[in-house]
Amino acid sequence: MSGAPEARILCVTPNPALDRTLDVPDLRIGDTARARGARVAAGGKGVNVARGLAALGSGSRGRPLCMGPLGGASGRILAGLAEAEGLDAAWTWCEVETRTCVILVDGAAGRATVVNEPGPRLATEDWTRLCGDVLERAKGALEICVSGSVPPGVAAGGLADLGAALVASGHAPWIDSSGPALAGVLSTRGVRLKINRDEASEALGRTLRGVSDCAESARRLLERGPAAVVMTLGAEGAVLASPAGCWHASAPPVETVSPVGSGDALLAGLVAALTSGRDEPEALRWGVAAGTASAVAGGGARFSRDQFDALLVRVRVDAREERG
Repeated sequence: MSGAPEARILCVTPNPALDRTLDVPDLRIGDTARARGARVAAGGKGVNVARGLAALGSGSRGRPLCMGPLGGASGRILAGLAEAEGLDAAWTWCEVETRTCVILVDGAAGRATVVNEPGPRLATEDWTRLCGDVLERAKGALEICVSGSVPPGVAAGGLADLGAALVASGHAPWIDSSGPALAGVLSTRGVRLKINRDEASEALGRTLRGVSDCAESARRLLERGPAAVVMTLGAEGAVLASPAGCWHASAPPVETVSPVGSGDALLAGLVAALTSGRDEPEALRWGVAAGTASAVAGGGARFSRDQFDALLVRVRVDAREERG
């Protein structure tokens, strides 16, 4: 007699990509350059979150499950690469050609240039099928992360509608997006929002500067409806605002190889901590440690548990506001 099905952490990527990363020393736009190395991998923000969760291993009670729309030759390659990495998946197959994105990394300078294709135009019925697949898998999910842009063809409110449906099903999904899709999510009650400083500045119509300004702005975003707001601040770490309070975690000084995917790794660390019973300040500390480990290891949420552990002890959290 089989036991209950394993609870999973759904890592949904609305717009997956086949990522080609080129190591290009001393990169100068407009010049001819030779890559010192190349890597092709399954990509997209949700895939990065799953990769980070897998790296943390036993830090989380649930294994990640990648979801998203795939199609065409590039989609089949992406699915194969994810499987080869050991990432479990339940893709929604569509009559499209999955996009390819190029990441140019100058490791010595600690810079990365990302060229993102917009993605294939997704038919309304394909988006509906994807949402249905996510809602079906959500029935037994431990946590749900929806990360990344939405592909062309999806209505601006499509991501907010998915978030609201997940909330209605009893979940508080983490949503990380940008542009018009993010605008709709900001007022969706019950979701949890992961946002970076630039996106928050655009949403609030003003430039956010120091940590105190960002912490106050996270609290203001919380008033719009989300159940929690995490704002990433690059080298300054991140802030977390929830009904229980507001905290800042400072990132330790490190030599960055590539910041690409650090925000996704941060979300992975945060979710891993929360699913293992840790409180919000400690979860924020885990998130910043994971994001920093990704930047040191070369981006894309590719880091080891040893790298994470070494950085975790160097992350400090201070309360900006706590409520009883």
